[in-house]
Order: sequence, then C-alpha cells, then structure tokens
Amino acid sequence: MTTDSHPQPDKADVAILIVDDDPRNLFAVRETLEDLGAQLVLARSGEEALKHLLRQDFALILLDVHMPGMDGYETAELIRLREKSRHIPIIFLTAINKDETHIFRGYASGAVDYMFKPVDPQILKCKVAVFVDLYRKTEEVKREVEAKQRLLDENERVRREMRQAEQALRRSEERQALILSQLPIVLYTADLTPGIPFRYLSDTTETVLGCAAARFIEDPNFWESGLHPDDRSRVLRQLASIHDTGLTTVEYRWRGPDGGERHLLDQAVVVRDEDGKPTELFGTITDVTETRQAQQQLAHAQKMEMVGQLTGGIAHDFNNMLMVVIGSLERLVPGLADDPKAARRAEMALQAALRCSDMTRRLLTFARRQQLHPEPVDLGDLVAGMGELMERTLGGAVTIAIEAPSADAEPLWTASVDRSQAESALLNLVINARDAMPGGGTLRISTANTRFAEPQTGHGMSVPAGDYILLSVADSGCGMPAHVLERAFEPFFTTKETGKGTGLGLAMIHGFVKQSGGLIGIDSTPGAGTTFRLYLPRAAMDAVHGAGADEDGADEAFIGRGETVLVVDDDADVRSVAAQAVAALGYRVLEADGAEAALTLLDRQPVDLLFTDIVMPGGLNGRELALEGLRRHPSLRVLFASGYANGTTAPEPEAGASTDTGGTADPGAVLGAVLRRAETLSKPYRDGDLARALRRALDLQAPLAPAEVVRG
Repeated sequence: MTTDSHPQPDKADVAILIVDDDPRNLFAVRETLEDLGAQLVLARSGEEALKHLLRQDFALILLDVHMPGMDGYETAELIRLREKSRHIPIIFLTAINKDETHIFRGYASGAVDYMFKPVDPQILKCKVAVFVDLYRKTEEVKREVEAKQRLLDENERVRREMRQAEQALRRSEERQALILSQLPIVLYTADLTPGIPFRYLSDTTETVLGCAAARFIEDPNFWESGLHPDDRSRVLRQLASIHDTGLTTVEYRWRGPDGGERHLLDQAVVVRDEDGKPTELFGTITDVTETRQAQQQLAHAQKMEMVGQLTGGIAHDFNNMLMVVIGSLERLVPGLADDPKAARRAEMALQAALRCSDMTRRLLTFARRQQLHPEPVDLGDLVAGMGELMERTLGGAVTIAIEAPSADAEPLWTASVDRSQAESALLNLVINARDAMPGGGTLRISTANTRFAEPQTGHGMSVPAGDYILLSVADSGCGMPAHVLERAFEPFFTTKETGKGTGLGLAMIHGFVKQSGGLIGIDSTPGAGTTFRLYLPRAAMDAVHGAGADEDGADEAFIGRGETVLVVDDDADVRSVAAQAVAALGYRVLEADGAEAALTLLDRQPVDLLFTDIVMPGGLNGRELALEGLRRHPSLRVLFASGYANGTTAPEPEAGASTDTGGTADPGAVLGAVLRRAETLSKPYRDGDLARALRRALDLQAPLAPAEVVRG
C-alpha cells in the first residue's frame, strides 16, 4: 500500500521515492523528510516502486535492501536497466546486510550511498537535501537551456520566414516586371502644365510606341506631333478637362517615327498632395491596335456572313427558277426539229440559262454554301473555259497568257477536285495578280503533270508521294516581301487598302487545296512578281466522263427500266419539270409536295428510289424525310437534289450503333452512313446528269434490306 504525506503533488517541483516493506520505517523516513518541500511517494515493495517509476520521474530513491519477494538489489538492477530511470540516484537503507560483500553489491547495483539502520535523521535529511537541491538546479538549468533553445528556434523561424518573404517579394517583383515588360502598356507621369509634358515613362515605351522614352521627355511636343490629325483637337481638349474632372480616358491614333499607326488607349488620373493640391498626372498608355483590328475584322466577317446568307438564299431561289427554265427548254428543243429558227432560239435560251447556272454556282462558292464534291476535272479545259471571264476581270492593261503543255509532252492528267472550288481559286489568284499589277503587266497561267517521288510539305500541308497536276499562276507585279509572304494565308490578313480586300481569298484557296489533298507553293520577289503553284491530286481514272456518256443527253446505258421513283419538291413547277424528266428516262413517277405526302405514298405502294429536294419549308427537310423513309422501308434508295444545302447534312450514326447491314440490323443504326453515301444532284441539272445520277443510285447503292424481303 502506498501512502503520501502530500496529497497535492502538482505543487511540488521534486519527488522522492521511499521503498520499505516496514510501515514504521516508511513513517519515520517520511516524518524526517517532510519539511524539504518535496513530494514523498511511499512503496511497500520493489514491484510497487517500479510501477511508480513508470508514472513519474524522481529526484532520489531511498531503497530498503532486505524485502520479501524482490529485494533492494534486484529492484535497483531493474531500475538501472530502464533508460528513463537509470539516471535517478539510489541510497540503500539496511539494518541487516552490513558486511563489505553486501556494501560492494549495493554500489555495484548502482547505489550512490549505503546507509545502515537505524539512520540518523539529520544525516539522512542532509544527504537527501543535497540530491533535492541538485535535482532542482539541474531542472532549472534544463529549463533555461530549453528556453534559450526555444528562443533560438523562434529566432531561426523568424529569420527563415523573413528570408522566404523576401524571396517571395523578389519573385513577385520579378514576375510583375516581366509581365509589365510583356504587356503593351506604358506607365507615365506628367506635369499638369499646358501641353502636359512627360516626366517619366516606363521601359516598355520603345516596344509600345516605337521610340525611346527619352525622346518624349526631351521634346515636350513630340507626343502631340504624332497624334492623328483627325484625333488631335479632340484628345487635347479632353486632356485639358482633366483639371476639372480629375481623371480621363481617351482613345486615339498615334503615328510613330517608323510611320506605323497605333491605336492607343490613354487613361490618366490627377495625383494630389496632402493639402489636396494637384501635383502631377499619373497614367497608362495601352496599345489596343490588335483589339481594334480584331473588332473590325469581326464586324467585317459578320457582314460577309450576312452577305453570304443573302447570296446563298438568292442563288437557291434562282436555281429553282433555272431548273424550270432549263428543264422546260430541254423538253422543248427536241420538238422544234422541224423549225430551225425556233430551235436555234430555244438553244440560245438554253445556253443563256446554263450560263446563269454557272453564275449561281459561283455565287454559292462565294457564299461558302457548297460542300466539296471532288470529281475528275481536266484543269487545262477548265483554264481555257474561264479565259473570257478572266480577260474581262483583268481589263485591258494586263495581258493574259494561257500556256498549254507542249505537243510532244505527255497528255495532261485529270485532277480530282471540286470544279466550282477550283474555278473560284483560279479566279481569286487572277484578281490578286491584277491588283499586284496596277500599272499593267503579264499574267501567265500554265498546267503540267508533276510526280513527287517523296512526301512533300509546305504552308501547313503535307502530301504523300504520287501524281499531281500543277496549276501555276505567275504575275509580273510588285511581289511580296518576306514578312508579308509568311502571313499570306492568314485569314483577314491583307496588304490592300480598306475596302479593296477582305483578306479571305488566299485563306479560302489554302483551305480548298488542303481539303482536296493538295499542296501550295509560292515564289515571290519584291519588284519581280509572284508565282502561285497549286499541286492538285490526280484522279484515279484520267477521264472526266464515262465512255460514251453524252454531256447534254442521256446515254442508252442510263435509261430507266421501269423502276418507281418518288419525286418530292415543295415547288410545284420544279417538281413538275423533274417528274417529266424522270418519266422521259423510262421510270414510273410518283409526285409529292412535301415530306408528309411522300411518307404516305411510301407506305401505300412500293417505291424503288426517293428523289427529294433537301431544303423544304415546314416539317421535315429532305434528309429527315430520307431518314424516316429508310426506317420504314430499308430497301429504299435515295437521291438528293438541292440548289443550296443550307447546313442540312447527313445525320451522324447513333452512339454505339452497329454498322452491320444484314437483314436483322436496325435501319436507324446505319442510316447516317447510308445517307452520307447518297449522291446530291445540284440544281439546275441537265437530263444527262439526272440520268446518270438515277442509275448510280439504283445500281450502286446497297439497300439496308432486299426489296423482296420488305415487300413480301
């Protein structure tokens, strides 16, 4: 059992452990030591003493040697084995073991003293007091050392935080300086005297304004002299009002020594002293040239888009009217064989309508409302056919020379390109050449076969080795310097005066050639002219038309075989002309004025081919009609007609849908792929074009399911 004469151990700064199996001895020792101001912890055995040592630290252990169970020597040895308690001084107290052997064993067990009972109270008290004082001084030294260490640690922490703060501040200042040096902004201070002369300008002045800051400070009139004449009075008047307003924001054009014009946004505020008296002007000058140019380009692009939409809409309606005219004339001409005069007039009207058709095709190309439809094209014939148009475009000051391959050269290969886009690209190059020769000159256009033995790259394009047809357009104009040549194909980049160029021509040519799988090359020397070289891919077959095909009529191989064709168009006249043409080709014809009527006919009777216009107002358009028709009748073939696709494209396959076209496949799963393979016949079309398109759709399109399975 443990007894403690001090029930408030937390108030004592030192503890003494007294171990004795005799309660009387414990009482006597406690009475002797109680006025030392220490916490006295009593234990009746070695085991109990070890438990106390696990709970707290002691300044001294008074240990009886002779105890039942674990004696004092064994207890001392265990105390010395424990790292935390091995430093505690031990004084052995014994009444029995007084010979030298026991004394030696006691010191060997780690004791600092060996006392015999009965112990003189005064001697015991003095000895214990020495260890208590020593413990207290040791603890005080420890506390002082810990306090000093804490101060050192705190000082090091503060110094480390200061270093980190200084480094962060330095990095922040460096970042700010780097950002400011890269931004198109000039910081400045200026006097509030008339003219507002500059006092200070930041290091970015030369980058933003094109000349050193010292130039503005040394010459107070230099900044004002660079103001655009149209802006000068407004800017000076607004800056003069800053005395009343305290701040101002003004935008103006400024011309630097290099002659370049910059759009600047000047924002300034009046700085006042402690008495509120204006002392100077602080402001920023921001170069907003690129922003204003981008805004102008966006406005111009929006205007071009509106013009394109209007042009495309007009071309669509015009194509429908031409469809009626051309179709009717083609029906009329054969019946006038006995009246040569009337036949000649009808043929003249037909040719005029065909020229109008070419014009609408160019309008659609300008409006970018035509999808790219590659076909075999003889570029030599294309250039020759545009000769008259190019001569009118160039005017009398420019001489055009169309150079054909020499007689002994290999016949020109056929290119695989979209004819209308190729014509548009050539016309754009011709117009650019004309503008590069304001005083007149010579324009040379040539075509030739080219074979690349290795892959070629240039201007963001890459083509594999193979056969290509070269279309070269060379002028003798002013040429382009290197910095202009590098940006030649950038959208909206132009060196022409405002109103004389959109900056889109070469960008459209670049897109057309790249989409066609071709390559562009440019050679240009200032004062010596420019040569554009368009390398366009060779067609798989060097034949623009199939053998025996008649451009203006239908070959026997393309005549119908009694198949049923459903003609769908919302325009009654166009539908009537189309139905007559289809019927004349040997097909059974059904007519519908819209999607709803067409679906009703499809459900009532078998139809081999759906021949539908794409753009139809209200309800389903042509592609949506084809979608629903194929869902209901998988054996249906599809042929589209359009004067202007207006963004209605073939639907994408459904997510996760199979592309298997077996009899058990869902038609909706493969419809997107089927419609993308369906041909689109551009209005106005000739009878021969219609005959070939109908035959290809019926013979080459793979149905989703056999017709006999569906009809059975």
